Amino acid sequence: MVIYSKMNTETYNTIPLNLAPLLGALSHPARLQIMLHLSKFNGCQANSISNKLPLAKSTVSEHLNKLKEVGLISCTNEGTCSNYRISEEGYKLLKIYFNEFIGAVEKWQGKQKVCCTEDDNI
Repeated sequence: MVIYSKMNTETYNTIPLNLAPLLGALSHPARLQIMLHLSKFNGCQANSISNKLPLAKSTVSEHLNKLKEVGLISCTNEGTCSNYRISEEGYKLLKIYFNEFIGAVEKWQGKQKVCCTEDDNI
């Protein structure tokens, strides 16, 4: 999981700190397409993904590494082949963090205050 070491985490709500790395990894259309592709299979090689998507194998590998870096996918090596799949734990965390974010935003819908007084926390 990517950690934002330069941020003063004491002033940040934990929801954005948990969610930002995951959304960052999903912020490219090719990575979203790869996630959709992987959702159909129990394991898929980069070569197979590049054959199904209009992306070079090296580009697919870069995107897979980004998704793996934040824990959204996992990789198992079988001989000389690497098989990628959606990480159940990573996907579960994405759902939890995203639902927490949506809940936090919806909590204040229709109850917004004037911005910003000193006693308000973000």
